[in-house]
Formats: sequence, C-alpha cells, structure tokens
Amino acid sequence: MLALRLARGAHPVVQLRRLLVAAASGGTGFLLLATLSFALGHPRASTDSLLRLAWCAAPLAATVYFAVAVARSDPATKPRSGLCAVGLGPVRLTLVAAVSTAVACTLGSLLALLFFLHLRGDLSGLPFDGAARGLLAADRPLPLAAALTLLAIVPVVASGASALALRPPTAASGTGTGKSAARARRAEAAATGEPQEPADAPTGLPWGVALLALGLAVETYASHAGGGSAFPMPGGLGGSPAGVLAGWALTALGLAAAGPG
Repeated sequence: MLALRLARGAHPVVQLRRLLVAAASGGTGFLLLATLSFALGHPRASTDSLLRLAWCAAPLAATVYFAVAVARSDPATKPRSGLCAVGLGPVRLTLVAAVSTAVACTLGSLLALLFFLHLRGDLSGLPFDGAARGLLAADRPLPLAAALTLLAIVPVVASGASALALRPPTAASGTGTGKSAARARRAEAAATGEPQEPADAPTGLPWGVALLALGLAVETYASHAGGGSAFPMPGGLGGSPAGVLAGWALTALGLAAAGPG
C-alpha cells in the first residue's frame, strides 16, 4: 500500500518512466506468450520452440536492466530524514522499490495477456478481434498455468534484481573497499539529513563508447564479408552470419555500459 501511495504522488516524469517499464514488460510478456502459442501449434517441433524461447532471453535481460535503471532513479527510493523518522530506513525503501517494480511489470504482463487473448479471438468486442488466430494457435486451448508462469518471469526477476541492486550498503570494515565505504557514508548522510559527499563520476562511458564502436565495426565487416556460416533464426527467417550477431551483442553491451554515463 505504501508503494502505491508513493507511486500515485510521484512526478509525471517518474510516472512516465514507470509506464515505459510496464510497456517493456508487456512486450517481453507477449513474446513469451507467442513462443507458447508456437509450441501449442507445433507440438513436434520441440527444437524450434526451445530456440524461440532462448531468443526471448535477450529482451528479458533488456527489460530487467531497464527496470533496475528506473528503480535506481526513482526519488521515492532515496533515503530521507523524514522517512527515516517514521521507520522507513534503507531496507524498507529497498522493499518499496522492489514492490514498485513488481507492480509496473505485472501491469505490463497483464496488458500483454489481454492483448494476446484479443488477437487469438478469446476476447471479443474490440477492433482486430482474432486478427492473429493462425499465428497464435487459436484452435488449441491455452494452458492458463503455463501462460501465467511465463508472464510471472519478468516481474519476479525484475523486482529481485531491483532489490539486489538497491540493497543498503554494509558498514565499511577493515577489509572493505574504498567505494563501498563511500557509498555507506553517503547512505548514512542521506538518512540523517546531513550534506552528502559528491557521487563518483560514472566510469562506464568510455568503455561503452568503445564497445559500441567495436560492435558497429564487427557488424559492418561481417555483413559485407561473404561465405560466413548462418546462425539459425526462429520463425523461418533466413539465418544471419554469426559475426553480425556478435556485433549486435557488442553494440547492446556498449549501450548498456554507456547508458548510466
């Protein structure tokens, strides 16, 4: 209930970021449901179904990373003296952030389920009702338990990752590093209302730009170089050279590393 109250009274920009998390969760949930429908329509093609499910790992990781980034920037999860006075310390604020992330991702997953059922023709009365009956195996009953299990992956993983990323730092000990000690001092100063030390400058920007440039170079070279082995793609699409996929992976890592900077 506290997480819902904090979410309701947040700034419109913060609400927009949460809606973007819900949209990303909905897109990933729809991909997972589409994989389930392919498995229902092609019960003998277990290898293709597993390949489609494996390809869903990339959007799942991107959605979780985006949810964690939004949780880090949420003002409601920052320690403040007023909240500390009513018993909302860093630990409870971490739980609030995890619950807020779970609520946003669950909303997106439910919207994905409604949109999926609508395109299958299970829900009527709206435009494009049953527009994808053949693609989504509308002639076969949908196992509700399997669908809900797939849709629960994104909220569970995203909320757990947010709680892990925003966990309160432990007090600096003799074996602790300098960065952990600085984070502990900043958290203590924020909880008591004292002036905080300046945060460390982001160090991932140069590495992110380097990985981004390297990924683009690998993609360009592999796309123009012929004779490469084609990596299998789901859905009957033509295979892509393994070098192009490696370039995509490097580019994605570069964007992830450069994003905070």
